Amino acid sequence: MEEKNELDLKGLIRDIVKRAWIVVLCAAVLAATTLVYTVNFVEPTYKASVTMYVNNNAESNGNVSSSNLAVALQLAKTYVNIIKSDMVLDKVIEKAALTSVTTEDIRQMLSAEVVDETEIFQVSIISPNPKMSADIVNAIASIAPGEIHQIIEGSTAKVVDYAKVPTQRYAPNYVTNTILGALAGAVLAVLLIVIFRLSDNRIKDKEDLTQICQVPVLGAIPDFVEAAKYTEKPGEKKERRKV
Repeated sequence: MEEKNELDLKGLIRDIVKRAWIVVLCAAVLAATTLVYTVNFVEPTYKASVTMYVNNNAESNGNVSSSNLAVALQLAKTYVNIIKSDMVLDKVIEKAALTSVTTEDIRQMLSAEVVDETEIFQVSIISPNPKMSADIVNAIASIAPGEIHQIIEGSTAKVVDYAKVPTQRYAPNYVTNTILGALAGAVLAVLLIVIFRLSDNRIKDKEDLTQICQVPVLGAIPDFVEAAKYTEKPGEKKERRKV
């Protein structure tokens, strides 16, 4: 049984190598299709970010201990949740004069994370409009520190960098999508070759006949077309001898 599986695997590999042009063709077609679809039908988005610093020792005259930094790291995660609250986002809509955007819309566009496990955290807005992304996130940077100070006494958040209007798209990535399309096409082609191989029950050689009947092969009819390629014509032999 192991020998049979080994022969099947070898035959499958031979089929894939023999039909490698199909794999390449499918990969090229799906890569081109993915690129065209991405360029024409996927709306680009733009990311604008502000960087903020957590300071939980506002009355220490600038002296910050290691314990304060550890607490600041935990506070940064709390600040992220406060920024996503309706209380902050409602004021952001009012400050940025957004008439067609709801609180839930901003929450879906908003992402916030602590930077490298430090007391610095970054707030980002991703939207199809680069100016709107910058306006919203800068409004958050203006409103969030005051709201955070009211909720958590003795702690403040300071803006390190305000956002600039992004000039390059954040997504989609044309190169990545094209590569993924090519991989999908190659996998699909290989899968079709495997299915065709497994569903092909024709007898192609004596090994297939032996596996089916479990009896020795006494004889086989040669392939006369292939044999003719290697058969030497009488005239050709004489000519070679003269040369």
